[in-house]
Amino acid sequence: MAKPPKAKKPRVALKKVSNVKLGGKKKKSKTQAQLKKQLDSVFSVYIRRKYANADGDVACFTCGKIMPWQHIQNGHFISRSYLATRFHEDNCRPQCVGDNIFGGGKPLDFEENLKRELGEIYVEEMKKSRHNIVKYDRHWYTEKINYYTEKIHELSQ
Repeated sequence: MAKPPKAKKPRVALKKVSNVKLGGKKKKSKTQAQLKKQLDSVFSVYIRRKYANADGDVACFTCGKIMPWQHIQNGHFISRSYLATRFHEDNCRPQCVGDNIFGGGKPLDFEENLKRELGEIYVEEMKKSRHNIVKYDRHWYTEKINYYTEKIHELSQ
């Protein structure tokens, strides 16, 4: 006589415990990559608004072209791939898309203007600091997002 089949245990997917909202609905925490992307966006708005005039117009740091802050980009002197200087305010200035993307950031013009503004020694030190090894966690990204969001709010008043 054949044995009856064993009852299979239901498979239960284990879920990572996340923050809980009021009302019992779970709110998923953002990943570090999502927070980094959000900080990129908030930081970009801050840099562009910081250098805009009262009418919202801003000049490209490398060519001087004037345009609304919404149509200009946040250019980085030292590439964004270096995390140590990615969110460094002195490394970033508004740039038109022609210079930032199609002109590859115009690094020589950017450096010349930055040295005129901040001094040669400071810029050289910043260039060296790009090699510093940094490890940012989700808490750091969240703090910076909140900080720059508040700064944007202050600029809009």
